[in-house]
Amino acid sequence: MSSSAVWRKAGITYSAYLSIAARTLRAALKPELQTATVMARSHTDAYFTKYKDGAPASEPESLQKK
Repeated sequence: MSSSAVWRKAGITYSAYLSIAARTLRAALKPELQTATVMARSHTDAYFTKYKDGAPASEPESLQKK
């Protein structure tokens, strides 16, 4: 079975599959390689903007839960 079939059968997106693989790899690193810089790579921040009639109707808002 190819790797693409695995993530599709699991019902996740390719992006989610890559995120899980990267997080697993970082967790498996030797403690001396788990630096703050390396571990911080798994943290992302996304924003969304509401649009009305083709123009921004609000300032960008973070998608992270508060």
